[in-house]
Amino acid sequence: MGKGMMIPGFEAAVHGMEVGDSKVATIPVEQAYGPASEDMLVQVERKEIPQDIELQLGLQLTMHQQNGQPIPVIVKEITDTTVTLDANHPLAGEDLIFEIRLVNIAQGLS
Repeated sequence: MGKGMMIPGFEAAVHGMEVGDSKVATIPVEQAYGPASEDMLVQVERKEIPQDIELQLGLQLTMHQQNGQPIPVIVKEITDTTVTLDANHPLAGEDLIFEIRLVNIAQGLS
């Protein structure tokens, strides 16, 4: 909590709960992973995908940013010449529903 390790809406839902408490929390897109962004769609030439990869819709691949950092992408569209890859978080654009039960509160973790 308070370290930015959870989506804001989940952290807000847990805040104030006590051990043994349960609740259902609906977290809107804006407090979850945000809206899906068209800027996160990348179209590449099909010939740029290694031939040993059997392309199919929904397949998860890994691209590398210019700094070498890997980024997971999902195959969203396949044509004869291009492949559209989606680098949005898989839950971007979704309202989320969590069933939360607080079982323990750890103190002093860093």
